[in-house]
Amino acid sequence: MKNIVITPNYVNLFSCIGPKCEDSCCNDWGIYFDKKTYKKIAKHPDFSSLAKIAFKEIKTNNDSWAVIELDEQGACRFLNEKKLCKIHDKAGEDALSDTCKTYPKVSNHIAGNRYNSLSLSCPEVTRIVLFEPEAFQFDAQFSGNKSATPIPEWQEKSYDYSLELLVNLGLDWEESLLAIGLLIKTSDNVAKGIEPLSSLDIRLKQLQSFVQAGLLTEQYKQIPYTPSVQTSAFVSIHSKLCKIHSRASRPRFTRLNEAVNKICNEDNQYSVNSLNNAWHEIVLPSLGKSPDIFERYILYSIYHNHFPMLGKDGPLKAFRLLVLDCLIIRCYLSAIAYMYGELSESDIILCFQVYQVVRQHRSTFTDIIDEIMQDLDLKSIPAVISLLKTK
Repeated sequence: MKNIVITPNYVNLFSCIGPKCEDSCCNDWGIYFDKKTYKKIAKHPDFSSLAKIAFKEIKTNNDSWAVIELDEQGACRFLNEKKLCKIHDKAGEDALSDTCKTYPKVSNHIAGNRYNSLSLSCPEVTRIVLFEPEAFQFDAQFSGNKSATPIPEWQEKSYDYSLELLVNLGLDWEESLLAIGLLIKTSDNVAKGIEPLSSLDIRLKQLQSFVQAGLLTEQYKQIPYTPSVQTSAFVSIHSKLCKIHSRASRPRFTRLNEAVNKICNEDNQYSVNSLNNAWHEIVLPSLGKSPDIFERYILYSIYHNHFPMLGKDGPLKAFRLLVLDCLIIRCYLSAIAYMYGELSESDIILCFQVYQVVRQHRSTFTDIIDEIMQDLDLKSIPAVISLLKTK
């Protein structure tokens, strides 16, 4: 059987906006060059002098032979006065580093199929994913390659059924995550050999029946509101983010962090209650024209990560991380709304994108998040979902 290449329309809609970008990837990035490309740039007549100060040889291996030394403002030294790339202009795309050639493009190869995507750490990608009406039209083409070793069937069923629960049942995004969590609990049992593969089919039908009878909505309502746990989770993760964010001193992150600090009381304690009030009073009304941004984000996350795949870790960890992502972004949106009394489209993009700079590019951050959730004893599906309750 031939393999396929799947491409969501948000990939086709993307085009780099260059100097208009609010958070250019030409700043504060580790830009590595392989040995051959580095030598080519160092000998190029237009760059030979600049290369002496712009590059630092690290010689880790042939693929990471040199790295660009950013200037005092954290910008690539190969930018011209219009903030465009001199290398691309003078030597062509082939002379770029692999980082610059590909970012923000991502391709995941799973069981021989290729899933094309983009990184949300790019503001323009975030805008398209969250707001373009046709972003999630999907195209599938035969690749012509031979089939590869398939992934476990429980993983593929979990992926397909998670999409079904999100897209086709008409639930609010919080309730959709509850349904997905209940499915993933069964996936975990199947992966461990506790239950047979057929349990996933049975579980999906049960959940569909629960939704039709209104039982899943009722179950979500019965989950308690846990402001103290939400506060601990949010403060712990945001504090870690502040320490490792590569752009923590830049205006975009500073705007967000100032808004978060605004919700501290006189004892320097954060108030999740204030955040959640801002969510209902300011954020939700501000999302009137785009009420589905979290559904879009979850759909993107499921597709982009081929949820619940997460390296060697189990499906429950992938689920916990997805819920935690939604909590952090919701709190960021609420913090901006709390400070300024309103929420613009650019602020929505900022909250999603700034978080993803670390979330998608620091592999250790997922372990940090999961350790925090383990410390808070957020292991059961209801306990994890309680993070989403706002009153």
